[in-house]
Amino acid sequence: MRVANIIEDARIAGPQIRNLKVSKTLNKKIFVTLIFPKENSKILENLCLKHSVNYLSLSLTTIKKSLIGILFYIFSFPFEVFKLAKILKKNNYDLVHVSGGCWQSKGVFAAKIAQIKVVWELNDTYTPTLVRFFFFFFSRMANGFIFASDRTRKYYKKFISINTKSFIIQSPVDINLFDPNKKIKNDKFLNKKKFKKKIIIATVGNINPNKGHITFLKTAKNLTEYQKKVIFIVVGPIYKSQKKYFKFLKNFVKSNNIRNIYFTGPKEDIRPLLKGTDIYVCTSNNESSPLAVWEAMAMKKPIVSTNVGDVSKFVKNHKNGYVVNVKDDKSLAKCLSNLIKNTTARKKFGNLSRKTAKYKLNLDLCANLHLKAYKNIMLI
Repeated sequence: MRVANIIEDARIAGPQIRNLKVSKTLNKKIFVTLIFPKENSKILENLCLKHSVNYLSLSLTTIKKSLIGILFYIFSFPFEVFKLAKILKKNNYDLVHVSGGCWQSKGVFAAKIAQIKVVWELNDTYTPTLVRFFFFFFSRMANGFIFASDRTRKYYKKFISINTKSFIIQSPVDINLFDPNKKIKNDKFLNKKKFKKKIIIATVGNINPNKGHITFLKTAKNLTEYQKKVIFIVVGPIYKSQKKYFKFLKNFVKSNNIRNIYFTGPKEDIRPLLKGTDIYVCTSNNESSPLAVWEAMAMKKPIVSTNVGDVSKFVKNHKNGYVVNVKDDKSLAKCLSNLIKNTTARKKFGNLSRKTAKYKLNLDLCANLHLKAYKNIMLI
């Protein structure tokens, strides 16, 4: 079986990592090619080469929030769809897997033109009304859907025909790579003398409003009593489109005199930082199957998270962490305070996190579910 996995944004985030890891594992059984835009693709291309994953980087337009960016995306849409269709037909793909969410539809149109079956992966729990309106009509073109979480499936249920095949597959974590028992070098940032004997609380994600970084900062503000004991770390790249938001976050830190928050920028390998972290926090406003949380769980970390996506299915209160309402910085602070004061609970929670990731979120399980979904779609 030859599968083309298409995503319209090459910037590294959860969906791109998911595609890379699953493709690497599936390539032992079938032939998978990742297809993505050339723009911002350098890191993803290097990762594909490093992991021996087949890829094609093409001149595809990524939609941008500006009016000019949206108009250019609409103008280039038909030309790029036909270009994609030609490539799909030339390479004799049996199935097209469209990733990245409901607004990424070029691969769906291209697959239909090339007369190739298509499975559409949805990985969000919020889209603008106009996008949902178009998706309602376009969804009929898909032969099946992969949902990254049960919450995503419920969100899109009313927009999709009841007879369309669907599969729920969580974002996978490579438990062999994310293994706290492995010898992993110390993180250079955390290795600073001033961080020794401090409790490290970290969050990982691209700097953007959806990740709820302002909630993370407000939580830190609520815990000023621990300023000399605790360090808050924000890990993630700052893209050009989010520089204004990042400036807003920095101003919030400065105006509230919060002295124990640090922005590290991106990390090529997040494992050293996770290994040195005591508590992992997710403050997102919307998620589906947050890979960063699963990776922290695999590294034996207690989790404190907002109730997004399927987090509550894998993070249980008082067992391996706490789940609170979105934007509830006061509850987040209270839960963190409990863990800051209780070393035994942190260790106990972390052990269960690892076990949960190992048996319910591991890469092999996810890859096998993808293969099963592909074969099921091919039988239609």
